[in-house]
Amino acid sequence: MAIDTPCAGAPSGLPGLTAAQAAAVRRAQAFMEQNLGQSIDVVQIAAAACVSRFHLARLFRSATGLSPTAWLRRRRIDQARHWLREGSQPVGRIASELAFFDQSHFTRTFRAATGCSPRCYASHAATPH
Repeated sequence: MAIDTPCAGAPSGLPGLTAAQAAAVRRAQAFMEQNLGQSIDVVQIAAAACVSRFHLARLFRSATGLSPTAWLRRRRIDQARHWLREGSQPVGRIASELAFFDQSHFTRTFRAATGCSPRCYASHAATPH
């Protein structure tokens, strides 16, 4: 999966950050991308980025406008949307593959992010427009 990085044309790749700070954000993003299906926390993400969790939170919010956990949740929902559009996996399996506690937790999180349930999203995505 490709990692979306805002303002990739800026000297550090991320406006307002030094090259070292931008590299830390990218390391955090790469770690989260590689672990979408694992239960990970901010301490692990910060360790992968080689910064403290507090420094990571500041850098990450500055670079993306989101906390690391919000960014991770958004990426998981994006991946779920992709799989739901493909119709390749049942909702329960998607929940499990993306490290949600259970299908109910996934459904609540998905509904909060998209405004509809995963099943509703899948049925609308499957309907030709």
